[in-house]
Amino acid sequence: MLMDNPYILDETEDFAVVFKPPKMHSTVKSKEQITENKEVITLLNWFKSQSASVFDIMHRLDYETNGLVLFAKNEKSYLFFKEGQENGAFIKEYSAVCIKNNEQMAEGFPPFPVIENLSAPFVIKSYFRPFGPGRKLVRPVVDSIGKHKKLAKDNGGFYKTEIVNINDNTFTVRIKRGFRHQIRCHLCWVGFPIVNDPLYSGCVNEERIAPDSIMSLRSQALFFPDPSGGNRLVYRIDAKD
Repeated sequence: MLMDNPYILDETEDFAVVFKPPKMHSTVKSKEQITENKEVITLLNWFKSQSASVFDIMHRLDYETNGLVLFAKNEKSYLFFKEGQENGAFIKEYSAVCIKNNEQMAEGFPPFPVIENLSAPFVIKSYFRPFGPGRKLVRPVVDSIGKHKKLAKDNGGFYKTEIVNINDNTFTVRIKRGFRHQIRCHLCWVGFPIVNDPLYSGCVNEERIAPDSIMSLRSQALFFPDPSGGNRLVYRIDAKD
């Protein structure tokens, strides 16, 4: 059963793991919203109303994506988690229900070998560039030499999306450091877009996705070291909860 409201999965004096429902912003969407003093319902605002101590959010989920988000409750834990993110100790695991795309690849995607039967483990990697009206989309880039002025790199290298398991049409995916729309774009690129993705599903006929549809992408697990002792912690929710 898909939750419609946020909830706190666990909370300590240093951090909290919070569930974000679909179609909710993680933080304020734009500077314009701050300037115009618009009231925006975000996961960050909601958690601040629930907890006496909140320092900052450690990562964000897309508006359409649901699942687990980590919050630091003090500066010490925030700096600890930031270091963990930089050295690859912080891992995010997603469940994505995908569909095989047999249509023509959309504009802006570099060539990728046709994969009829994708199997795990499999790593998709690329740089990224903004794309489309308002730069709302991203596209993978495999060659960084003089092609794009705005090129996103992961500490100078590729962003990596690791497919660790495939069960029928459900993909289990892990990333250490992520870029906007990374998983959505990467899965579309290899021919397996996420069901009900309003931006990338089908990669061509995006208009066929109904506005009230729920995208089938969930942040289902977080792996990170405990700020109090360094032990590896694992938080997980069922992909169908």
